[in-house]
Amino acid sequence: MKPMPTFADPFQQHQAEQLLQPVLIRVVDNLRKAMEASNWIGTYEEHLLWPEGTTTAEQEQVRQIAAQLEDADPEAAQHLQEQLSHLPMPFPGYELRLSQGEHTQRIDVWNLCYQVCFTHYDPDTPAEVDPHLLDEVGDVDWLALDEKAQQLVQVAFEQLGEGRKD
Repeated sequence: MKPMPTFADPFQQHQAEQLLQPVLIRVVDNLRKAMEASNWIGTYEEHLLWPEGTTTAEQEQVRQIAAQLEDADPEAAQHLQEQLSHLPMPFPGYELRLSQGEHTQRIDVWNLCYQVCFTHYDPDTPAEVDPHLLDEVGDVDWLALDEKAQQLVQVAFEQLGEGRKD
């Protein structure tokens, strides 16, 4: 399990929050294009990633409370939310499962997004937003973002040992 990125300061976190949705959009689109040009068939899979040290009992407790929340009246929902606030919360994992005949590979989509969004992403150090992905006023530079996403998706597919369609 890859941990969520940490940030050196609130400004870096704010920039990452601004960039991650556009990064996800460009990464998924470039993955689609790469699959179309390859012999790989892909399906996306979502799963929950729990913070390190979360026990099975805590995971089950969170699942039970979340299920109760679906049908809870407002007063009960407030009480259930209070209980959840004291438990470790999962974050979504997102993988692309690729198959080609008998061969299967997986690409961690969020990890790929982090590689696009951050300069030299390393989960063990605070993440720094790639300044080239923002223009001079701090808006998303869509061209630079698409170029970096395309390059890193291409590298990911090359590492699969995959040739292009004939």
